[in-house]
Amino acid sequence: MRDINGLRLSRRDLLLAGVAQLGLSGLALAQSDWASKPVRLLVPFAAGGGADVAARQLAVKFQEAIHQPVVVENKAGADGALALQELLRSKPDGHTICLATSSALSYVPHIRRAPGYTLEDFTPLTSFVTFTFFLMVHESIPGKNLSDVLAHVKANPGKYAYGGGNSASIMATEQLMANAGVEMIRSPYKGEGQMTTDLIGGRIQISWATPAVTPALLKDGRTRPVAVLLPRRSSVMPEVPTIAEAGYPLVDISPWGGFVAPAGMPKSVLAGLSRDLRAVIANPDFVAQCDKYGLLAQGSTPEEFGGFLRQQYVAWGKAVKLAKIPAEEA
Repeated sequence: MRDINGLRLSRRDLLLAGVAQLGLSGLALAQSDWASKPVRLLVPFAAGGGADVAARQLAVKFQEAIHQPVVVENKAGADGALALQELLRSKPDGHTICLATSSALSYVPHIRRAPGYTLEDFTPLTSFVTFTFFLMVHESIPGKNLSDVLAHVKANPGKYAYGGGNSASIMATEQLMANAGVEMIRSPYKGEGQMTTDLIGGRIQISWATPAVTPALLKDGRTRPVAVLLPRRSSVMPEVPTIAEAGYPLVDISPWGGFVAPAGMPKSVLAGLSRDLRAVIANPDFVAQCDKYGLLAQGSTPEEFGGFLRQQYVAWGKAVKLAKIPAEEA
């Protein structure tokens, strides 16, 4: 027994105290080399959707990795532009990051005269997820595959309509039509709900659809999938070929999500922040969780993600011109 500050401690007590001290020292060594306070994660969606859930799951694992709280803030609106504008009010120290999307960085700059930002205003951190879109075709259009479907549409110009419930579905269809040399009438929607009803009823005949609505589309067999807008097949319907496998590799519109920070971030902070995010995204359990929501999780280096952002900016710009979408004032 030893007496320390009036307390009589046994050899076992001293041993446990030493182990605890070693544990604390190990924790300090394991702490992030860039994070010194809570991190804000801005999400451009309302709470509850698949992408929001994935971001929150990432936040839990991310804070475990950096030993700092990660606070998710939903900043929905203006096709994701509001979240990016909020991000630009913060310092480039790594403690405020944003889940940016193709709508906000690839689409909005082409359809708004003054979006409030450019690609150069941001530091690319890593890619995060690709949103799954299946190309669904109504039974009134014959064909076993996408080539057959488009051949029939081409032989009947102006007869068929496609639905667009979001920017990705509209841009991907316009790009596909340009590559296939076909014409369809565009029927815009504010979301997938009414579009799903109209596709089942045959009021539109083709539309990209997310896994959230594909069960309803497949229920009575009146629509069928012919392609998926992903770089590899989706586990949701692995029998459905990718758009490239279906014969149209030049359709390179991607409904992506990735993490960005304000421009001007120190290289040491960028290296650590991107490394820690990519470690979480590569976690097999996290990948499986995203898969349940039809999200293909895959990280990348800042350099790779930056190159991808520039490529997508050009691809979406061309698609906007093909769709003849006029620029908005706001």
